[in-house]
Amino acid sequence: MKVRHDTALDYLTIDFADEIEAKSIYENGIIVRYGKSGNVVGIDITDSMRLFSKSDLMSLREVCDYLGVSESTIRRRIRARKIKHVKEGNRYRFKKADIINLDG
Repeated sequence: MKVRHDTALDYLTIDFADEIEAKSIYENGIIVRYGKSGNVVGIDITDSMRLFSKSDLMSLREVCDYLGVSESTIRRRIRARKIKHVKEGNRYRFKKADIINLDG
């Protein structure tokens, strides 16, 4: 199985088999790809961050996981004013759109 996420397009691709696609069905931002035998060979998800997200804000941990960096790296970027954020009590919150644009 191969999983790829194009952050610029926010497009997630999951390949289950190394088989050529014979047909695909698109519904609600999800594309299911079928091989000649009728088995599912892959799934594509458009606007994947929106689909999997619960709100418009991300936690510090979610941002770190998404960008593939440590918490200390994000904290340095906050201090250097290189990343937009809001504070809720003692917790940082980040708008998803801002983080997606950072990665692009």
